[in-house]
Amino acid sequence: MNIRTARLTTNILGGLCAALVLLAILQYAGFGRGYAWSSDDGGGEGNAVPGSIDKQALQMPPASAFAAVDEHPLFNDDRMPTPVDAAGSADTPPPSPLNVALTGVILDEENHVRVAMLQDKARNQAVALKVGMPLEGEQASWTLVEVKPRLVVFRNAANESAEVELETALKPSAASPARGGKPSAPAATPRNATAPPKKTEDASSDLARRIEERRKQMREDAERLRNGAKPAK
Repeated sequence: MNIRTARLTTNILGGLCAALVLLAILQYAGFGRGYAWSSDDGGGEGNAVPGSIDKQALQMPPASAFAAVDEHPLFNDDRMPTPVDAAGSADTPPPSPLNVALTGVILDEENHVRVAMLQDKARNQAVALKVGMPLEGEQASWTLVEVKPRLVVFRNAANESAEVELETALKPSAASPARGGKPSAPAATPRNATAPPKKTEDASSDLARRIEERRKQMREDAERLRNGAKPAK
């Protein structure tokens, strides 16, 4: 940059600074403060305070002025008023009955783990639930609330509770009905009914094998739950 260009730039910047200083002095002296709201008749009152229009509060019209909006709602396709009892006309479907079988429990008091091994008969699927976990599918309204050594307790959204006893080879379990229900009567056993010794031994060995397989599966599911993984289905 040569000397001539530097001087020209300096003069331009100096003139701009002088103009800004002059504008600041004029504003400080009150330049531009004489403006005011004009009256409706166009005369006098030249010194009215600016913004006086905001001193009067807005008055809402009476509710009767919106009667046409109530009679013809904008968001209804037929523009007809919504019946008062329309929202409550639909009957709430009753909760699905509990249909599960308890096949085993895991009680680990040291690690505060209580798990119920269940067979969801509605979906024909094995599930494992901790206390506080709900079932899935149609029985999602039922939540596991308690696990005992030989039974578990469920509660649904209607605050109805049901107990499910542990299933064994000699006594199949059944979910206790909700409040007010009656348990089904046990099947009658004919008198003098005896099983052949061979069949009894086969049934005992089969029962022992099933119990061992179930214990193995419960141990694996407990290990998966401790590791945060879902149990095998």
